[in-house]
Amino acid sequence: MAYPPPEPGWDSDYSRRPTRGRSGNGVVWVLGALVVVLLVALAGVVGYLLASGDDDETAQSVPTSATSTSSALTSPGEATSSGQAPRAAAPASACDPDQIAREAGIERRNVNVDRCLGDWALAHVYVPPGEPAGDTQYLLSRSGGSWTRYTGIPSTLCRQDAESDGMPAEFAGLLNDCSDSPAAQGDLGLATPLSRPACDGRGIVVLYSAVTPGAYAQEVGAALQRYPGALYLRTDMACPSLRQRDENGNVIYAVYRPSGYSRSELCADVRAAGGSAYGRWLDTTSDPTQLVTC
Repeated sequence: MAYPPPEPGWDSDYSRRPTRGRSGNGVVWVLGALVVVLLVALAGVVGYLLASGDDDETAQSVPTSATSTSSALTSPGEATSSGQAPRAAAPASACDPDQIAREAGIERRNVNVDRCLGDWALAHVYVPPGEPAGDTQYLLSRSGGSWTRYTGIPSTLCRQDAESDGMPAEFAGLLNDCSDSPAAQGDLGLATPLSRPACDGRGIVVLYSAVTPGAYAQEVGAALQRYPGALYLRTDMACPSLRQRDENGNVIYAVYRPSGYSRSELCADVRAAGGSAYGRWLDTTSDPTQLVTC
């Protein structure tokens, strides 16, 4: 059977016709390549952004560290750049020589701290040639945050008394051993024994105060003869209403007469005693720095 010839315009060679399948595959490959390129580019951008973010965090942490370092280096009492309130000044060292000289009233220059043990210190001062030596070495104690002279060196105070006051054994070893002496308990060995009155609010008339180490027995004995019937006590072994030590840190022995419990009684006895006599209360609340006013 014969077939009609192809119509004009048609190519009899079917292999030369455009094939949609092949053209479609090319487009797919091109699009796939573009997608791969875009993904690679996108991955590069994301990686760059992540790296930039890390750099930013690192850069941000530097000022914070610098700020904290600057704050740490700000001297006490100075205001910081952030406007915060200034910090309190740092306290003086445990045994600052200037603080000791100021609070303990040591007027000699060049105070040197030889040893510091808690609230106790051993210090000395330099005395220029030609000046009286006096007490150039001191044992000091700190009470209520303030330094006071406990005693000079050499001292007539007893090691046992100092240790009972809390002095470290290393410092107490510089004082006399009074273990076989009545002085270990404060008694001066006189015909009139040391009294230990109760802190019950009674008043006393102080007739004489002995504050010279090495001469306590002599001074107190003479005062007892001058004031017949008087008694004596050691203030740091009596009531807290009495001044415990003098300005040089020496203990105080007071010769006194008992009085009444009212101000009128006490003032009448003070006036009767005359001279430099004054009144004190034996209690646990009165200010030891204030005399009874009459």
